Amino acid sequence: MDPPSSLPLHHGKDSETLLNDETALKIYATRLRDHLTGDALAGLQTSTVTADDDALSRTGALKDCLWHPISTRDDASSTSFPGILVTLEYEHITYKAALLSEPESDPSHREGSTSLPLLLTRFPTALRQTFISFLATNFDTYCSNFRLSSGFLCSSLEMYVDVLRAERGSVEDAIKELQLTLAFSPSIAPALKTLNVSVSRASLTGFLRDRSAPKSRTLQQKLKSPFIANLTEYLETHLAMKLDLDDSSENQVSKKHVRLSKVACAAFVLGSDGRLKLVAAADQDDGDRDDVGLPFEAGGAILRSIIRRAVIGDQAAT
Repeated sequence: MDPPSSLPLHHGKDSETLLNDETALKIYATRLRDHLTGDALAGLQTSTVTADDDALSRTGALKDCLWHPISTRDDASSTSFPGILVTLEYEHITYKAALLSEPESDPSHREGSTSLPLLLTRFPTALRQTFISFLATNFDTYCSNFRLSSGFLCSSLEMYVDVLRAERGSVEDAIKELQLTLAFSPSIAPALKTLNVSVSRASLTGFLRDRSAPKSRTLQQKLKSPFIANLTEYLETHLAMKLDLDDSSENQVSKKHVRLSKVACAAFVLGSDGRLKLVAAADQDDGDRDDVGLPFEAGGAILRSIIRRAVIGDQAAT
């Protein structure tokens, strides 16, 4: 999913918040359906020639557009994310988007508006841009691309590991193989844009082991998973690559020229460009429900931290 951050949805004083107003949600669902089936998207498709146009041409006609409040709690988690789920049902495919707020927060930003700072979409590019344009027009709001720093990607990975370890879950079973993508500044590596660092399942245990005193770890880092610190030390020792992946050292050169741009594993994918994928295991039998619940909780922790980052951007812009 692609998560742009969005500012409050201004809907007027007829509703205190959109989340408990089924009538208002139906009205906006109808407006969006009319917008998508009218001249707006047709004009976009004829004027923009991209791979996404071909994808849209295979979806068939739009059958239904639904807006529902997200208020129920999943059986595997005690965390709920208040928001709105938008579902576009085409003949051959269904697309979904979600506008989310912090768990257990009051999305009523101010009178006549609902604060939903994070927008997650799983749309083709042309459709996503049309949907964002619809939000801007109907709610007088603004959406911007959500960028994630190298330090945030590191903290998200360590957060995921910490949740599993705290509950004695199997990190190796959840993550399986881990791939980290390093991005380099053109000024120091003109011919090398990215470098993939793969950590096999068999090697994860070694990187997750607390060591006596890794020279790359600070006191603050000792309170978190040792994975990033151990990996950083390994790369420096064996590959002579002195990195500052989590923005914790004073190495200004590495901060400026080398950064972590993507974390990918069996449980989730998180990129600096805002790409997000959370995988919920659904192939476990009833006897393994705890093994499903822990990765779900850990994934929820990542999503919660992303929403909080979006809230900070929301508050800074208002």
